[in-house]
Amino acid sequence: MVAALKRLFTYALIFVVGGLTVFVLGDLAVSLRLPDLQPWHTIKLENEFDAGMETLYDWERYRQQEQKLFDELDTHLQATIRPAIQLNQSRYAEGGNRFARRLAVDWNRSYRLDAPDPKGVALLVHGLSDSPYSLRSIAQIFNRHGIIVYGLRLPGHGTLPSGLDDVNWQDWLAAVRVVDRHIRQHHDELPYYFAGYSAGAALGVKLTLDAIAREQDPPQQLFLFSPALGVNPLAMFANLQRGISHFKPLRKARWLDVLPEYDPYKYNSFTKNAGRQISALVGQIYSDIDRLKKAGKAEQLPRIISFQSLVDATVSAVDLVDRLYAVVRNKNSELVLFDVNQMSYYKKLIYYDPDRIVQALEKQTDSNYRLTLITNQSDLTLQVAEITLPSPSWPYRERPLALAWPGDIFSLSHTSVTFPPDDPVYGFSTRDSSGNETLTLGNLSIRGERGVLTVPAGNLLRLRSNPFFEYIEQRVTEIVSPPAAGLAISAKPRQR
Repeated sequence: MVAALKRLFTYALIFVVGGLTVFVLGDLAVSLRLPDLQPWHTIKLENEFDAGMETLYDWERYRQQEQKLFDELDTHLQATIRPAIQLNQSRYAEGGNRFARRLAVDWNRSYRLDAPDPKGVALLVHGLSDSPYSLRSIAQIFNRHGIIVYGLRLPGHGTLPSGLDDVNWQDWLAAVRVVDRHIRQHHDELPYYFAGYSAGAALGVKLTLDAIAREQDPPQQLFLFSPALGVNPLAMFANLQRGISHFKPLRKARWLDVLPEYDPYKYNSFTKNAGRQISALVGQIYSDIDRLKKAGKAEQLPRIISFQSLVDATVSAVDLVDRLYAVVRNKNSELVLFDVNQMSYYKKLIYYDPDRIVQALEKQTDSNYRLTLITNQSDLTLQVAEITLPSPSWPYRERPLALAWPGDIFSLSHTSVTFPPDDPVYGFSTRDSSGNETLTLGNLSIRGERGVLTVPAGNLLRLRSNPFFEYIEQRVTEIVSPPAAGLAISAKPRQR
């Protein structure tokens, strides 16, 4: 019996080791076919904040450290990076590229927006490989309504894509804690809002769970945009090749994508370590949520409102529901899902049926939050409505909106939710002062042969701004300011 168990264990070990070896070698073979690494992939900046600095730093010292980082970056730009640039529209070109030059502020850095008679304070945290620009429009909404805004640049971001090769999720969380501590010390009399996009949203959830576990008050309201609370399970294995990647010929094994850096506020190249870190962060959040449930403290979660595209190639809407909202006990919390364009010709080309997700959500009978769907008023019109799916806390409601799908857009995307249609960098409907259409990264119309460009066609196809951003602005405003009178609401359920 013992001998049989030993043989079984040996075979299992051989199977696991063999499988991992095949995975690593296959991954290495793919990596070696990537383009050559450039200085922005290999230079390591030494003045970046890390978790070991947390207890020694406050907001001002974090900003000072950040200035040292950008001074160091500027030295590398002059000496090494710009001489290697082959793309006129590189983000690292002298004076930035045409998109960065449209803005007076460097949105790759942390910032503070003051309010003369503050009615609250907000901490905004961007997503993975992004910069504070990803929540620029959200920050402006808050600030217009008298909210002091702290926009945080996470470690490893806003500089060189190589910054994501060595960073840990604990570094990101430590930076968030520095600003959180500053807000609690200097604005404790004001309502405290947290807004996060993608990985930034996950960090906001982690910050909240930690506060509850320590019997501290969490932020009073969480705004989550495309929250990264469900990622590809393979991301946990992203660093398996790291041991062999120390050899110079194999350094490309650390990269998932090596692409031209023409986007001024988001890395196009992506390290495998970045995927591993977000996977580890999400796994820790899952464990924290389980502990919260076992401790009977779910009622202490603050009001959470999330905005999520029903189809999302980066994160999972289903995991968001199953993991986070499954424990929400606050009936004022809400999950807003943006449906696909039910009238789009291209809906027939979607490889899975998004209607099945909605139908599964409609069958939930024990949810304690508001579940809202933004979808076509019918399959015969591009006009959309706000549908509240029935739950123990909310009856079915339908409210027509003065918004409509553009005819050539079949869905939102992970990257589009926080940007208005006229965004100067990512908008699909951006015009200059004379009313002429302005070229952006969100309205590029490129035709030619496939496989010719160094940028994957999917990157150019992906929607970068939100035709329904006006709805998000309204919802944020009604929380931080008194709401205006609503439109008439229909109480008659309809068929999808």
